[in-house]
Amino acid sequence: MAQNFPKDVFDAVTDAGGRHRAKRTATSRLVSFSRYATVTVVLSAASIAVLNFTSDSSVFNGSVSSNNSAQQQSFNSNGVGVTVVDTTETKGLAGKVAQSLYDSGWNVLSAVNAYAPGATQQTMPDPAGGLTPIPLATTAPKTIVYAVNDTAKSAAQNLLKTLGNYEVVVAATYADPITVVIGSDYR
Repeated sequence: MAQNFPKDVFDAVTDAGGRHRAKRTATSRLVSFSRYATVTVVLSAASIAVLNFTSDSSVFNGSVSSNNSAQQQSFNSNGVGVTVVDTTETKGLAGKVAQSLYDSGWNVLSAVNAYAPGATQQTMPDPAGGLTPIPLATTAPKTIVYAVNDTAKSAAQNLLKTLGNYEVVVAATYADPITVVIGSDYR
């Protein structure tokens, strides 16, 4: 193939050139491995320390104190989950009602303030080309206790001893067993 080209300086080179290294010894390989292992251990320890420092708690020691069992027995005494939904403008009313139910031994799941003053949701475009806003949450006219079934209804009747004289309705409106919707008539 190279016969068609004229001979030049590169055709006279006989040995391959380049830099050659001596074969590594076992000691040099061990030193190199030790360096990598040390860096890995230091980075791992630093990462674990940072995670432990930034998290609230990352280790469960497997023991529960005996104080909690008495509190849980009173907390779960009725066994039925209760959710409190406040539709009034009274700030903190849902938490206040939930706390009174909790203090009476009811299993309170959550307390929610559903009233959002000025919050609106836009509907489909109207004929004039704009969007008609409607309020997201309105104040319920009366307080109603919703139960999902007859078993929850009997528990809701017992809940009225703590809450007051309000209507109990059996309906699957809410997912929790008992939902107290606080209206404007709550006292």
